[in-house]
Amino acid sequence: MIFVTVGTAHFDPLIIEMDRLVGEGIIKEPVVAQIGRGSYIPRNIRYFRFIRSLEPAYKKASIIVSTGGAGTTMECVKRGLRLVVVENKSLMEGHQAQLIGEMARRGHLIWCKEVSDIADCIEEARRSTFKPFVSDPPRVHELIKGLIGDMP
Repeated sequence: MIFVTVGTAHFDPLIIEMDRLVGEGIIKEPVVAQIGRGSYIPRNIRYFRFIRSLEPAYKKASIIVSTGGAGTTMECVKRGLRLVVVENKSLMEGHQAQLIGEMARRGHLIWCKEVSDIADCIEEARRSTFKPFVSDPPRVHELIKGLIGDMP
C-alpha cells in the first residue's frame, strides 16, 4: 500500500494526481490518502480527512508520499521509512525546500519537485536504499559561547 498524507492543510494537486494514476492503472498498488482540508474527493483511492494517529498507515505502507511538513518528514526519516516528499509550494513561501533538500541530499528521502513526476519518484523510492538518520551533534553551547564571548 502507498500512503499519501497532506497533514492538517490541503494539497489537492497531489491527491488529484494520485487518484488519476490509480484510475489509469499506472499505479497498481492500493493507495490510501489522508486528504486533510482538501476540497477534491478521490474516486479511485481510499481516503480519510483526519485520524488520531498515522501509525497504522505507516506500518502498512510500502511507501509514504507526503507534502513537505517538518513533522511528518522528520517522523518518517527517523523511522527509516521509504519517503517521497512533494513540496507544497503554495504554503508559506516555499519554506519546505530547505528541509526537503537537506534530507534528500543526505539520502533520507526522494524529493519530488513537481506533482507530475510523482509516479517516477515512487518508482525511484522502490529502488532506493535510504541512509539511516543520525542527528547532528548538538552545538548550541558553541553558539552561546560565541555570542557572549569571554565573560569576566
